[in-house]
Amino acid sequence: MNRKNSLSLLTAALLAGAGADIAAAAPSAAGITGIIVKYHSVSQLQLTQARIANGGRAPSSRPADFAARTQRVQQLSGSPLQFHHQMGTGAYVYQSGKALSVAEAQTLARKIQQDPAVEYAEPDFVMSPNYLPSSPLYAGKQWDMQASAGEPGAMNLPAAWDLSLGAGVTVAVLDTGYRPHADLKPNLLEPGYNFISDAKRARLPAVAQTNADGSPLLDSNGQPVQSARTNNGLDQGDYSDGSLCRAGNSSWHGTHVAGTIAAAAGDANGLTGVAPKAKLLPLRVLGQCGGASSDIADAMLWAVGATVPGAPVNANVARVLSMSLGGAQPCSRTYRDAIQQVNARNGVVVVAAGNAMKNVRNTNPASCPGVITVASNGKSGGIASYSNYGAMTTVTAPGGDLNSGDPGIYSTLNSGTTVPGADSYAAFQGTSMATPHVAGLVALMLSSNPSLNWKAVRNILIKTARQPAADCEGCSAGITDAAAAVRAAKLN
Repeated sequence: MNRKNSLSLLTAALLAGAGADIAAAAPSAAGITGIIVKYHSVSQLQLTQARIANGGRAPSSRPADFAARTQRVQQLSGSPLQFHHQMGTGAYVYQSGKALSVAEAQTLARKIQQDPAVEYAEPDFVMSPNYLPSSPLYAGKQWDMQASAGEPGAMNLPAAWDLSLGAGVTVAVLDTGYRPHADLKPNLLEPGYNFISDAKRARLPAVAQTNADGSPLLDSNGQPVQSARTNNGLDQGDYSDGSLCRAGNSSWHGTHVAGTIAAAAGDANGLTGVAPKAKLLPLRVLGQCGGASSDIADAMLWAVGATVPGAPVNANVARVLSMSLGGAQPCSRTYRDAIQQVNARNGVVVVAAGNAMKNVRNTNPASCPGVITVASNGKSGGIASYSNYGAMTTVTAPGGDLNSGDPGIYSTLNSGTTVPGADSYAAFQGTSMATPHVAGLVALMLSSNPSLNWKAVRNILIKTARQPAADCEGCSAGITDAAAAVRAAKLN
């Protein structure tokens, strides 16, 4: 059956009410509350210079000109927008104090863009985790990790592990945070960091921000600026009671993703990650009802050691960023800016293609330049029925496909319905599950050859991908072959 027909059948099934497990997803994101404004005169270089001048401490998240900038933004937009904080890109984040529709936020951004001093202005879009959960029916069956000779859709990892286990490489996991699962503990760089600035979304208390001299950080109305950002990357649960967005239980999405990347192995009762000797840096960017693009972009920069106003210096600089998240917009200027700086610092950004059965070109940040975009294949080797696709994807990797009867991707989880419970395991499916496979593989490659940059990594993944055993129309170069990629990395 060709892809068009199979997608039509899937769509019909979902519309008819079938496939409830597949249709289940994270609570839908809340409305936009912020506008990101980047000025021509502000750069990451200036922020880094300010950090040096400040004795190595990050500059205040309130720049000296914030009041005048805010007044100008309010005049142009006709809205009582308030300055909230400065990003690591140098951009300023203004908050509306209420939820805005996409159209309302875009209108405000266009008005602000009229200022010649503004490089760009855009809504602070809310991202959501790209996952489709299912029940844990297939405990311990990690078909995705096996040799491709026995499992057509597998990663071909056993031969890769003979060459590399990922030692010496840190992978930043930008997700819902982490639970200290026994399989993850040996590789976790705790406590990580919470980049969610909205206290309701973070489920953490908002604390008053201070300037470098310890004085209170005030907004343009003289009110204290508060943020939930803190060195606490623990997943507090992304459940929703329906008051902010669609009701739903906690997903523990970040813990599942982290297990696929670097579950430590060696435990007879545990799982093996793709890179069992790599380190995991948990950065919490998704909370109740998703996460703001400004917070995600700051986490990206901080992960690779860039200066983020108001945040401490990152002592565990990552080479790989795993991002199983996205939104239904083309690549934004905010992400372009952040990704360019991450690449310049030798970071490799791996992102999910998305689960909307559409071309990835209108998905953010999967369509951005400078990333490795991962589509999903099932156990048979064909592209998963839900996966986004198209020329902007780099490769596919195991993500499971319950429509095809395979067991999904089994990984670490937590048993709590809302708040945390005990360690557990479960099988999920989605491009969110495919992405950490490639992030882990990149760690194996960089452990073998640390000199590789993101372009070299991407080229190797493309050149070593193998042709799928089943219909994989639209999955670009093909299925990742871990053994071939690591061998090529060592020789590059």
